[in-house]
Amino acid sequence: MEMSTLSELGIFAALLAGFLIANFVFFAAGGWWFFYRFLGPSIPHRAIHDITPTSAQILSEIRHSFSTQVIFWIMGLGLWFLWKSGHTLIYSQWDERGVVYFLLNFLVIQFAHDTWFYWTHRWMHEWKWLRPFHMIHHRSLPPTPFASLSFHPVEAVVQGLFWYVIAFAIPSHVIWVWVFYSFMFYINMWGHTGFEFWHKDLLDRPIQKILNTPTHHNLHHKYHQKNFSIYYNFWDKVCGTNHAKYDEEYRAIKAKTEAHKTSKILKALGL
Repeated sequence: MEMSTLSELGIFAALLAGFLIANFVFFAAGGWWFFYRFLGPSIPHRAIHDITPTSAQILSEIRHSFSTQVIFWIMGLGLWFLWKSGHTLIYSQWDERGVVYFLLNFLVIQFAHDTWFYWTHRWMHEWKWLRPFHMIHHRSLPPTPFASLSFHPVEAVVQGLFWYVIAFAIPSHVIWVWVFYSFMFYINMWGHTGFEFWHKDLLDRPIQKILNTPTHHNLHHKYHQKNFSIYYNFWDKVCGTNHAKYDEEYRAIKAKTEAHKTSKILKALGL
């Protein structure tokens, strides 16, 4: 390997490590502090559950999240080699495939990941030989933002493979590959909070009800079945895998929130 390539690899390795750490600190640690320390005590009416996560649970989530990020880092280095050698569809000139494609690229990646996550997540539950690996994640009850990437190494590899799917199947601008990782972490963090902030009538609105909520994913952690999707409720609706109690529990939480809400602005917005 040439010295220039080794130098570039070293720079990328450091950049990727810093990026992964920054995302974890901002979304996982930051989400924990914001929801459970700063804001949480003043909004008990938004709490989805009344169970307090233990220190042992949080330490386990942090430990498994660290191993997941190490795996993501290694897989990221492999992807860098493939990109540098010209074997991927990732491009760096933003208008190479036209402005419209560049703008739609993020949505294409998002729907692809929504599909990937739904089916791999579902298989992790329904295939007996995969289920034990996924149960590491289900030790989190209630889930916290630290659980966002709390995976067994096998599941971490399965989820990390999605970036290879992008690289080989979806022509994508390099900036969207980085941005989408942060977006994925952000949404995952929301799904693992124990508080509900969506609109009180979300399930009655044709467009909004396709979005998933923290209640949706918390039910998954509570019952270990159904509710396999991440961003949208599309695949759960199509495949009939929404939990039977989702509608009931979401409305109950929002009714409790409305009854105890003090902010006139949030009350007017229905949030």
